[in-house]
Amino acid sequence: MLIKFFRNGKGAGSGPVGYLVADKVLAYDDNRDLIRDADGQPMTVTREPLPEVLRGNPDRTEALIDASRHQWTYRTGVISFAAKDAPTEEQQAEVMDQFERLAFAGLDPTQYDVLWVRHTHEDRVELHFCTPRLELTSGRSLNIAPPGYEKAFDSLRDVMNQRHDWADPMELARVQEVRDTIETPTRAQGRDELHACCKTRSASA
Repeated sequence: MLIKFFRNGKGAGSGPVGYLVADKVLAYDDNRDLIRDADGQPMTVTREPLPEVLRGNPDRTEALIDASRHQWTYRTGVISFAAKDAPTEEQQAEVMDQFERLAFAGLDPTQYDVLWVRHTHEDRVELHFCTPRLELTSGRSLNIAPPGYEKAFDSLRDVMNQRHDWADPMELARVQEVRDTIETPTRAQGRDELHACCKTRSASA
């Protein structure tokens, strides 16, 4: 199991929330290059099984991100399990609980919002999280991954992996298997092209 924070975090809530709950997403090949049709348009693939909202409310999370007046409006990331880990529902809940205790240490649940969405369409469990960078009672910026955050979350990863005998991403045999899922400029361009294409088709319908 590994814990990965994504570097993006600016803009409207429709981007991160929409990606987590979308039935269809852009299609990529094994090299993470965008797949296009004969006309050069980006292709999509339907997630199967579909994403599952485990905790939180997508509409609420999106609205809170949109309400933020800060430059950085949200944090997203994923807790990804190896296929052989096969965590039970109880174990997944335990991981989310422990993550929240660390990320929102000292805060009451009324002071923050976090959306958890499970993806299993790539034959492994991925627990995606999205949280507004907003302390709800004061409106102040809330960054759950400040400079140096890696050490704390790496410790949580190691404890959980040892407790449940899950795959350790730091093992030399597995290091090269870990893919960085930061959105590249090409990927962002492909997503924008897809949105533009959908708008054009809707207008001409």
